[in-house]
Amino acid sequence: MLTYNKHLKLVLFLPLFLQADENLSQYIMNLEERIEVLEQENKSNNILNFQSMNTHVFLGGKITLDSTYLQTANGKEGGNNSSDQFFNANNIPINSKGEESELSLTARNSKFWIKTRTNQINAKPLMTLLEFDFWGSNGTETNSNSHNPRLRHAYILYNGWTIGQTNSLFVESFKPHTLLSPVDDVFMRQPLISYKQSFNKNSLALSFEQAESVIMLSTGAKTTINDEQFPDIILKYEHALQWSNYSLALLARELRINQEAQSTETDSTFAYGLNFTTHIHTYQEDTLTLGMVGGKGIGRYMATSFFPSAVLNDKGKLEAQFSWGTHASYEHWLRKDLRVNFAIGKIETDPILALESIDKSAWSGHIGLQYNPLKKFLLALEYIHGERVLQNNNTYSVDRLYLRTSYDF
Repeated sequence: MLTYNKHLKLVLFLPLFLQADENLSQYIMNLEERIEVLEQENKSNNILNFQSMNTHVFLGGKITLDSTYLQTANGKEGGNNSSDQFFNANNIPINSKGEESELSLTARNSKFWIKTRTNQINAKPLMTLLEFDFWGSNGTETNSNSHNPRLRHAYILYNGWTIGQTNSLFVESFKPHTLLSPVDDVFMRQPLISYKQSFNKNSLALSFEQAESVIMLSTGAKTTINDEQFPDIILKYEHALQWSNYSLALLARELRINQEAQSTETDSTFAYGLNFTTHIHTYQEDTLTLGMVGGKGIGRYMATSFFPSAVLNDKGKLEAQFSWGTHASYEHWLRKDLRVNFAIGKIETDPILALESIDKSAWSGHIGLQYNPLKKFLLALEYIHGERVLQNNNTYSVDRLYLRTSYDF
């Protein structure tokens, strides 16, 4: 938290508290005591805490520099390096365009957020979050390395309700602590309306979320179809034990095509998925994280749309495709400011189309070291090996070395 000296604080806040009918020195004493209490509470990681009437505003963020060395790169132009910075199965190159290795640096993972908390009469506060990073547009590495802000989160939270854009309820509650997730990562950020009810050490949540389908054509090409009539529905249960936590999320969705350019017919099919994750405390501060996800038509929810949700066959009908993934990770603390992480993940599908050039499976292995020399300051090094297998059993691989420096403020 950014702090001021007490004299500056008095200048800023004295007009709010000063009243003509009391002694000035007494107000100064009361105000100093109040400031000490606020500093000790430290309820939120933020750089500034403003108060207007009954609303508190918190500002914060993260400064990050990621340095990545790739053995077998995608060969994109400098500045258009999102495929170099983000590791996932899609970014294991089939055609490296002659680039055997590459070094890439970026500060685009830096973030800025604004939070508010407004007290209500019923004592249940209304809270909001607005968060941005800098992946809004690609820049150039020639001169300025300029990048536009991108909306990440924008939602209202009140009495169990979440309304706005944030991570899908289908996202695992307990992720590996590696810098970058294994290939089976379940990631989705989208508009939604959800309600969560907590009781004892359990919670149950229901969410209605934006629907979208990634469909594979009979040629093997993927396309995004926006013809759904119903939201994706997700039910999630979480349970906490003394030595572990686990979550189970169930997904139900409609996949639909309505007289698109690829088909003159209208067709739809039902899709479903399940995502289970657990976080187990082992020795002292060490933790073991396990996860498994799978389903028919989960598509874009797993591995950034590596597999399609469904295939549009020659008859213009949709067939939901089954795919699954799993991961295991272990975090071992060498000392209170130094830890090592291991992780492995795998994804696989049974392709509907008999095409040799489409994806069948992928896996990745991770080993990393994370060091916190100062509070909220991170130095981390992680090595990743990933492999991608096509239906013809051709295998392609990538090796990446990440160095991250970040500070949360």
